[in-house]
Amino acid sequence: MKFRWIDKLLLVLVLFIIIALAALSIGVAMSLITAEHIYGVVGILTNGLIENCLILGGIGLVLLVFAFRLFIAMGKRKEAKTASQAKPTSALIESGDIGAASVSLQAVDSMVQRHCRANQKVKECESNIVVIENNAIAIGVKIVAANETVLPEFTKALQESLKNYIETYCGLTVRNVDVLIVSTPASQKPARVV
Repeated sequence: MKFRWIDKLLLVLVLFIIIALAALSIGVAMSLITAEHIYGVVGILTNGLIENCLILGGIGLVLLVFAFRLFIAMGKRKEAKTASQAKPTSALIESGDIGAASVSLQAVDSMVQRHCRANQKVKECESNIVVIENNAIAIGVKIVAANETVLPEFTKALQESLKNYIETYCGLTVRNVDVLIVSTPASQKPARVV
């Protein structure tokens, strides 16, 4: 997750303040800025007036809110990163007294592709497997179908056969089988008779 534009703006503002404080520290360390200079600037800012003190305190509170906002934005970024890293790579087939059996999503993906390519009407196939629960998966298939294929009948038959195939041979529950037909090969044009 990237920082939103407001978070970037706040970060730039905080960095400018840090640069100013660093320059002030270096100036004090090199005796370029003395305590009298600092008291003089604070005296000008406050002038002993309550209104000026309130404005200065308000600026401090706003900067504090900016800093907390940046901490929150950084925390959300870490949560999103850990959530994306926690993707399962296998699905649970069964669990019993003597142990558990799982199948890798890569193995299921290979079975899905093999089943789809065994169909005469499938020219090319890509698939994606997602674990919904421990032993429930969703299958997404992207297919290039042969010419003259009746797509509604073809997709329905493919969905049912794929669901039955994976449930029978993997022991997993298939919740969804989404089929996307991306294109069909261009039919060959008849040769021109001259």
